[in-house]
Order: sequence, then structure tokens, then C-alpha cells
Amino acid sequence: MQNFQILTDRVADLPARWVNSHDYITVVDTPILITGKHNLMLQNLSADDFGQVEQFFKQGDRATTSQPQVFDPDEDNPLSVESLTRKFVREGKDVIYVAMNSALSGTYNTVSVCYSELSEWAEEQGRRVACVDSRCMSTGLALLFLELDEAINRQEVRNIDEIEHFVIRERGHMGHFFTWGELSYIKLSGRVSSVQAMLASMLRVRLMCSAQYIDDGETRKLEHINPGAKLIGLKRFADALGIYARKHITDPHGTIIIAHGNAPRDAVIVEERLRRYLPDANYLSGDEWRCGAGIQVHGGPTSLHINFRTDNIGFLPETTEEMERIIREMRLQ
Repeated sequence: MQNFQILTDRVADLPARWVNSHDYITVVDTPILITGKHNLMLQNLSADDFGQVEQFFKQGDRATTSQPQVFDPDEDNPLSVESLTRKFVREGKDVIYVAMNSALSGTYNTVSVCYSELSEWAEEQGRRVACVDSRCMSTGLALLFLELDEAINRQEVRNIDEIEHFVIRERGHMGHFFTWGELSYIKLSGRVSSVQAMLASMLRVRLMCSAQYIDDGETRKLEHINPGAKLIGLKRFADALGIYARKHITDPHGTIIIAHGNAPRDAVIVEERLRRYLPDANYLSGDEWRCGAGIQVHGGPTSLHINFRTDNIGFLPETTEEMERIIREMRLQ
């Protein structure tokens, strides 16, 4: 039995079966906030529950993810981060919260404040608490957890200090790549204009985006990586990514996650194309690997996420330049 407990956000998009088989991981719900005609909070939604959110979109409401319930001064919410942490500390465990990318969510900062307040109390119990920014999101964070689990099983990681060091060392190597079949949801996030969204839909242009480090080497943001090049269709998107992945994946036998919101045929197409470039990789896809409701709020059910471990930390300008070169060469063929 482990002497530590790991907490993380639901937007890690780890399969429920995998979480249920790992007692040392607890997933905290990331509620969805509906604003507009109806103001309410939707909780504990799975990927298949996104239809509940869509009905509010159709009525003109807006939706976004909210931070998990962190503080619980009355201790009447057994599922808040504070109450869960106190519970595990009383059980004799150290607790570490592995949070979603702090550039995209305020959870890391809020939990850090909470744990600063809990630190002295935990030390009195002979235990410790810590919070670390994964700088990952969705199935990129899931991939980080898969690698962490392997390190724990090999007993290379045995306590929360080593967990924190592992996350900090590995987080920059989790490759995140995204695309969408239609852009109405991503348009609401402000990342594309209404005109761009309309033209992309009419011309079947696939945007390719990534969460990469910017020049300061610290912050990770979701950004376009092909602003000067167009990808027509899903197969060409997958081919461009396959060329890039073949060069930069750490291990050609390593894991590649292909997750979707509710677009299984698109996921199958991407996997078939990627297998042409990396036939021996370990592909994780299908119904078990889905972008959850919290991620679909921002990208919609046509969201596609592809994740693999890269050989070096990806900086956005370099990735953009290389991907644009790949796309231009493809267009000349």
C-alpha cells in the first residue's frame, strides 16, 4: 500500500476503469458553469453527458469549466479538495495535487493557497501536502499519469517529493496536438474569429493547435501552430502529424493517445494514418479514450486530441516553423 495519495482534476480525462484500478489516485470533479438565460452548475458529467451542455448552448447560454471545490470551511463537503486532503492525511498518507496547466486554469493557484494553510496542520500529523503544476491538459495529463504509474510500479518514484520531481522533469515532454471538425465551440473561446470559423467549415480546413512552451520556457498555452499554412481534410492533418511524430517521438514503440469528444470515425482515420509512420507504437484509442465534457465545452464533440512523449521540450515558435515546413512540402507533392 502506498503512503501517499494523488489528487487531480477530472479534466485529466483518464479512463474511469483505469482510475478505479488505481487506489492511490483520486479525481476531483471539475464542474461546468452555465451562464446566460440559465445560471447553474453541472457536476460529475462524463464525455457522454455533454449533450446536457449542448442543449444550453442551443438556447443561447455560455458554458465554461469551473475550478473544483477547493476550500470547505464548514467541512460539510466530503468531496472538496480540502476535506479529501484532511481525510487522507488522517489515514496516514502524504497528499499531492497534480493540477491542470496553470496557464489555462486557476486550480493550481487556488490549491496552492489551500495547501499552504494545511501544511502546518499536516506536519502536526506527521504528514506532508504539496501541489504541482503539470503544465498539461486533457489526455496530455493522462499520458503523464500513465508514465508516472510505470515509474511508481518500478519503484523509481516512492513518495510525494519524487512525484513532484517526476512531474516537473517530464511535463515538458508531453506532446499535445488538437484539431476540431467544426469550430463553433472553439470560436466562442476567442481563438478563431467568426469569419475564420465559417471559412474553415466551408473549405474543410483543419486547424492544428498545440499546448507548447512559449519563449520564457515556463508557460504553456493552447495556440495555433499553422497560422500560415492550410491543412485540407483530416487525412492530411494526420499525415503532417505523422511526419512530425516520427521525428520527435521519444520511442517509436511508445504510447500514442488518440482521444475524441464524440467523433469515433475521425479517431479511427487518424490512427490508421499515423500507423503508416509509426506502425509499432502503442496506440490508446476507442471508446475508452474520450475528451470529457469539461474539454468538450471548449472544443465541442468533434475535438480530437493526439498525445505522445517527445524527445525534447517543445517550444511553440520552433514547432510552428517545423510544422509549416512539413505542410508546405506536402502541398508540393
